[in-house]
Amino acid sequence: MNTVRALQSTDHKRIYEEYAARITRYFRYRIRNSWDVEDLTTTVFIKVYAKLDQYDGRHPFGAWIFRIAHNTLIDYLRKKREYPAEQEMFASLVASEKLPEERVLKQESDEDLWRNVKTLTVDQRNVISLRYLADLRMNEIAEILGKSEASVKILHFRGIKKLQKMMVPQG
Repeated sequence: MNTVRALQSTDHKRIYEEYAARITRYFRYRIRNSWDVEDLTTTVFIKVYAKLDQYDGRHPFGAWIFRIAHNTLIDYLRKKREYPAEQEMFASLVASEKLPEERVLKQESDEDLWRNVKTLTVDQRNVISLRYLADLRMNEIAEILGKSEASVKILHFRGIKKLQKMMVPQG
């Protein structure tokens, strides 16, 4: 109960500052419309603040927030019937100070990678996006997806192996 009480008194601004960028990045990967990404991010924090007293402390706080984000995304996709974003969205995810030639090569490589991610199963895509775009640990991903940590690790391993095979240069 002390954790709940401590979280209730936590500054909303601090929670937002810690998680907003990761949640936005997670949505940006999955949704084409940047306005909707901003709206969904805002919706997540409205839900988090409204349900803060329901957080029981048994699971990591970040996993709890991303569970809300993931469920918000699922609701949105069902409603909009939208598919994951096109590759141009990924170019904006990473700021770069590289030379133009290096940026083009990196962009082409990123486009290939995310085009290949689309070929993975839905569960593998979810694990990969939560791991690398939201920067979550396996136990947090398991909590968000409602799966065991072992099954998440297997999904991750198989997804990465499949991506590695697809990304091998053909010569």
